[in-house]
Formats: sequence, C-alpha cells, structure tokens
Amino acid sequence: MKTIKFFHPEETFTYYIEKCFCKVVYSGKEHQLLIEIHSTDELDHVEADSLQNDFAQVILSVDDFPVPFSSPSELVGKSIEIPLCYVEQEDEDGDMEEVFYTNVSFMDEDFEADSNHLSFFKDASGNLCLKWKGEVQDFTEGSDDSIPFEVECAFLPVSFEV
Repeated sequence: MKTIKFFHPEETFTYYIEKCFCKVVYSGKEHQLLIEIHSTDELDHVEADSLQNDFAQVILSVDDFPVPFSSPSELVGKSIEIPLCYVEQEDEDGDMEEVFYTNVSFMDEDFEADSNHLSFFKDASGNLCLKWKGEVQDFTEGSDDSIPFEVECAFLPVSFEV
C-alpha cells in the first residue's frame, strides 16, 4: 500500500493513501502540474498515545506549478524541484501576488511545504507513480521548524461505472 510519512523528531507518522490524482493542464500561456493526494483517516495502526492521533488525515497538493510537459505521460522518468512553496508574481494589474505551489493540509489548516523533490516513474503495471520528498512546517507545534516527509503513490486510471 502506498504511504505518506512524516519524520517527526518524536515519532514517524504513517498515513495510507485513499485517493490521488495527477493532471497537466493548460492555463492561459503555460502548462501547469496539479497533484492532490488524500490520506485515509484510518489510525488503527497508531499507538493510543501517539501525536498522530491529533492529525487524523492529511492532504498534500501541488497547484499551478509551471511545467514543460503537456500530459502526465510525459512525466515518466522526470524529476521536478519545487524549492519554495510559493513565489511572488506580478498580476495583470501590475500588483504583486503570492502564488502557492505546494501545500500540506491537516484538518483544514494549511502548512508550507518546501524543498520539494518529485520523481515520476512507472510501476510494473504501467501506472504513473510518484515519489515526493520535502519538508513541511512543524504542524504539531506550529513552529518554524521543518519536518521531512516522503510520499509514494500510484496514479491509477479512473474508471466509471454506468
């Protein structure tokens, strides 16, 4: 089973992935990467006194990150670096705005994820897979310290039943 792990100094938080998707979309003048990964809220594998019990579910996302690819299939064998979770860009009115690329969300509270390294590959079944390593703000204490994390997931084809 594919997982999300946070390497907190006191314990490793392990989450199991419920659903995930990866898209490359064209927006205006560039292609952008969109990824969303949702954990289950299942914590049966967690000790009763674990810090993880206070953070039952996590969502990781990459939004609007410019890429030189036009489809997810072009990501296979590629690595993408996203050093900072946001950049400041000038909008069409000449004002500066923050554009957030990466995000980690616990119970509707968002945290910055920096030093992101995304590696894409195919598994034995031919599915696009992702190994994502990065650092997130310490969500347990609310401090500016960083907690390393690692995600491994497979983007399975979506099937619709009629």
